[in-house]
Amino acid sequence: MCELFGYSCRQEGSAASSLQRFAEHSDRNPHGWGLAYYTDSGAILKKKAIEARKSAEYYDAIRLAKSKIIVSHIRHASCGKINEANCHPFARALDGRDWVFAHNGHVEGVGRHPMNMGETDSESAFHILMDYVRDCRHMDNGVTYHGIVNGISGLFEGYEFGRQVGLNFVMSDGNVLYAFNHHPEKPMYYSSSGSAITVSTQKLDAGVWEAMPDDRLMLFKNGEVYRLSDRI
Repeated sequence: MCELFGYSCRQEGSAASSLQRFAEHSDRNPHGWGLAYYTDSGAILKKKAIEARKSAEYYDAIRLAKSKIIVSHIRHASCGKINEANCHPFARALDGRDWVFAHNGHVEGVGRHPMNMGETDSESAFHILMDYVRDCRHMDNGVTYHGIVNGISGLFEGYEFGRQVGLNFVMSDGNVLYAFNHHPEKPMYYSSSGSAITVSTQKLDAGVWEAMPDDRLMLFKNGEVYRLSDRI
């Protein structure tokens, strides 16, 4: 079952030590890895369709990734071929911002979105959420929120999410890190370490890790909890 990672920091920082521990879980998720972070010119996205622990490129990438927001994913292929196009995170530009998205779970019955580069239900779910963000952007002021909430509701109304499928995700526009947990068999956690917050499907160290609430969108900005939605 895939693993998710997100990082929000007050200042540009490195999450290399946490990401190194994150890679230890790739023996059960050997079908690829992906990493996204932000520079002044936008999102940097790196992927390989091999096990993270066996990838020299992974360790080079996490060493170079210094950013206020970092998103990573290690893949267990349940849908789509084992190739880079199907590795998370996925990316999409909207209104001058680069959005990235990584997902854990399976969206039952979703078709292939026209903007998909690969074959996965996860990428389709991302573009469905982004379509809602695009259509609801007039409701937000600087922080996109309503579109994602409405998009989650739309996915719940349109598709199946039982015990064996789920909608765990982390996504970002480079300004805010968004995280959502809906998976009975795969909890998500977050941990604060001063100026930074790490979100993961695994407790990555001996620090204090709090369970994310089910079915509530969490927003992290500058290393702090910025907003928590009502139950969706």
